[in-house]
Amino acid sequence: MKSGLLIFLLIISNALVFNSVYNVSPSVSVDFLDVGQGDGNLIRTNDTRILIDVGPGRNILSALDSAMPRGDKYIDLIIISHPHLDHYGGLEYIFKNYEVGAIAWNGSNSVNRLNAFFEIARERNIPVINLFAGSVVRQDKLNMRVVYPPYGATESLLAENDGSLVIFADVFGLSSFFTGDIGVRTESIISAIDFPDIDILKIPHHGSRTSSSRALLSATNPLVAVLSVGRNSYGLPDEDVLARYKEFNIPVFRTDKSGSIRITEKNNKLRVQSLRN
Repeated sequence: MKSGLLIFLLIISNALVFNSVYNVSPSVSVDFLDVGQGDGNLIRTNDTRILIDVGPGRNILSALDSAMPRGDKYIDLIIISHPHLDHYGGLEYIFKNYEVGAIAWNGSNSVNRLNAFFEIARERNIPVINLFAGSVVRQDKLNMRVVYPPYGATESLLAENDGSLVIFADVFGLSSFFTGDIGVRTESIISAIDFPDIDILKIPHHGSRTSSSRALLSATNPLVAVLSVGRNSYGLPDEDVLARYKEFNIPVFRTDKSGSIRITEKNNKLRVQSLRN
């Protein structure tokens, strides 16, 4: 357990509720980590660390070193959006270097390697929790709500990009929308949701041409968007997708250009900075 912090993990109607014994002025950041070709997102407050995806491999370690205070080796919750290596591969290195409070995922059991990581977690008495639409994570003014996929979704959906966990997070008023690798099929479903104001959109599927539809951009209407992408042979990001964000006047920040990206808010203004040394 992290020094100076007592966290109670309650699983009630699939809600994760974190209660800290301290009540201090919040220092809040949402970091989009440079993990290469993959996703790794860190939500950080004074006393809570939540990772959404952990990249494909060991790059997650250097990215976390740049984002977390020196000597901080505790992560309260890791969420794996879906069972593709560029989103879960870094678990191997996190387990060797960090203590972890809990792990959550979309419920897919299709990948033996990911299931093996979950078995390691259970052997260490780390809860492994299935999230689905309606699940919530709460701690003080940190509120995260899963909007997709639905409870009881088929394995054929959960194993693929369109079965990614889609999560709306509001952390002391800084709102983010995490989209995993969803494509236009799932975007058309979630675009019907009546969204609150969204500050930050995590661009779906590394800027693939099969995602970032006009329906999604119109429904979410973010102030900024962040593209998690690295060197790849897939042609990512797609130029037409980047043009679409420009059409909607949404500034795009890229981890392949700027390294890990930190977004904070002060006086109702967003601050975007690179964590690259």
